[in-house]
Amino acid sequence: MHTANALVLGLLGSLALASRPLSSNELASKGTTPALPLGLWKEAKRRRRHDDGARGPWKESQTGQLPFLSRPKPSASCQEHYFDQLVSHDPHIPSTTPNETWQQRYWFDATFYKPGGPVFLLDAGETDGEGRLPFLSQGILRILSEATNGIGIVFEHRYYGKSFPVSDLTTDSLRFLTTRQSLDDGAHFARNIVLPGLEDIDIRAGGSTPWIYYGGSYAGAKAALARKLYPDVFAGGIASSAVTAAIEDYWQYYEPIRQNGPSDCIDRLVNHTSLIDSLLAFEQPALTSALKGYFGLGNVTSDADFVNALAIPLGSWQARNWDPSVGSTRFFEFCDTLTANSSSVHEVDLFQPAQLAALPSLPKDPRKALASFAAYVSYVREHVATLCPPDTAQDDCFGTDEYSGDELDDYEWKSWAYQFCTEWGYFIGAPPDSKHPSLVSRLLTTEYTGKICRKAFPPGDLNSVPARPNVTAINQYGGFNFSYPRLAFVDGSEDPWIYATPHSPLAPHHGHRHSTTSEPFLLIKGGVHHWDENGRPSPPEPEEIQRVHREDVEFVRAWLEEWREEQREKERKRRGRWRWEGEGRERSRARWT
Repeated sequence: MHTANALVLGLLGSLALASRPLSSNELASKGTTPALPLGLWKEAKRRRRHDDGARGPWKESQTGQLPFLSRPKPSASCQEHYFDQLVSHDPHIPSTTPNETWQQRYWFDATFYKPGGPVFLLDAGETDGEGRLPFLSQGILRILSEATNGIGIVFEHRYYGKSFPVSDLTTDSLRFLTTRQSLDDGAHFARNIVLPGLEDIDIRAGGSTPWIYYGGSYAGAKAALARKLYPDVFAGGIASSAVTAAIEDYWQYYEPIRQNGPSDCIDRLVNHTSLIDSLLAFEQPALTSALKGYFGLGNVTSDADFVNALAIPLGSWQARNWDPSVGSTRFFEFCDTLTANSSSVHEVDLFQPAQLAALPSLPKDPRKALASFAAYVSYVREHVATLCPPDTAQDDCFGTDEYSGDELDDYEWKSWAYQFCTEWGYFIGAPPDSKHPSLVSRLLTTEYTGKICRKAFPPGDLNSVPARPNVTAINQYGGFNFSYPRLAFVDGSEDPWIYATPHSPLAPHHGHRHSTTSEPFLLIKGGVHHWDENGRPSPPEPEEIQRVHREDVEFVRAWLEEWREEQREKERKRRGRWRWEGEGRERSRARWT
């Protein structure tokens, strides 16, 4: 063991560094990464404020949904509005006063509306709803509204953006944040909304106007749930990258990356990760300290926090998009660094085969692999370690023992954390089977990744977080087998969330479920996370995205015609019943006269 330690210490001491640093915008973009610690999120937030006006064209939210910050300032036709929403729809979780309300934010565009046209409600999901406004001007809402003479609405989720039914985010105040309460918000809104400027038009659900629910990711799952739970309110639903299966240990997040990433890069990363785990397993303080130090993370106390930081670059896979103006190429830059031939690590040649054999988990081609390992170290030092300012302790940036913040402004990390701790799970780490190849350290267990639930949400007087998320609350409605008439599922074949969708390789019907007009089942080849949500008039979208958008329009038009025929049939039956009842009354009077 001593010989192996000396060799590794010598190797790490020879590593050279060369790569460009992250910009403040790219620092903000790290929010998509499951590995992003709260300390780094707060640093990203501080830098965003400091660099106001200098941000790039996109950022990612806690779960990787794209708010598309390249949007123009909202026009007069897309002003924010507020709806009087009920604090609680659940009598078992009553509000402080009966029928208490709060202001829920929304936006709409009626540019293409003609009488009788549908309403498309886009659920903004777990982010600031303002980031969804480009979908009104050039995304899915624009595409569907223009094709059907409809109205597009962006609907902000409770406990996000500016839509709060409470004054703080203590555990007790979070008691109204459930998936069902948010679904009830949408149904109540659809049944009662009167749009400003269109007061003379009754578009409320349940009448003569059909409503279609759209969402992506978590909001995609909500679109599916809304269609099934409120079929009288929503005539159809489009569920994009819909995570309809809540999964506590979601290690499969990294599988689409492992399966579809550049093979040489993935092989090297798997080997590097295994090597690092083996070195840490020696439990030799000098070796562990040197290993962390050469990655630029020498002052990260916890081994698990150290390897968690190494996983941060993997989050950029989800940030890819077919439109380069809103997507990221960072993942492939990371891979290019790992696989580039390195001429600056000639010190590796000093090691003889017999000496290299003393290293644990040695790859087949040690010199090539160790050169790549040097490049990996360089990348982490320049792109991860530097996320922490020089005047801040690394444990404050990369540590996971301190969780605080009950202000509404902390919703960006706290609201979704509460939701996955209570209902959804999705603790993302290494595979439970040690034989399964892993891109991340085996130290990233559910015990580690679920730590936030125990530390961020202390029990209150009225509410507490369960020991384990109640995934049954979600999965009881269908999970992988979720289906319903006039409900579409649209997924990307390379989406890290595909294992939680009906397109999941874990689904019982995998490979055998067919797409129909009533229940479209579409897969975007090479697509990642809800790639059908954004669009652009010019230059043209890629053919694969154009195809999906054409199919969206075709099946929505068919749904609307089917829904209208159903309404006509209901009206015919209603009139027939009135005639029958009227004739019955006439016959009854005739018998008694």
